[in-house]
Amino acid sequence: MAEIPRALREQVRARAGARCEYCLIPERISLIEHEIDHILALKHGGQAAPENLALSCSLCNKHKGSDIASVDPATGRAAI
Repeated sequence: MAEIPRALREQVRARAGARCEYCLIPERISLIEHEIDHILALKHGGQAAPENLALSCSLCNKHKGSDIASVDPATGRAAI
């Protein structure tokens, strides 16, 4: 897997305001440091670009996995 350059990691972290971009939990109250997540996984053609990266808490990142789509629990519809 390609390493995400430090400057890009810092850009994503600053954009997110040090909050998970999925559940909005602040990193400062999380037990472990938030991770940089590829929204569309590299194996599915995603790139290490700001628009495809999100700051993610460990729980959100592990729950999402590397799938392209999942089911929205509120609507029951596929969400990409």
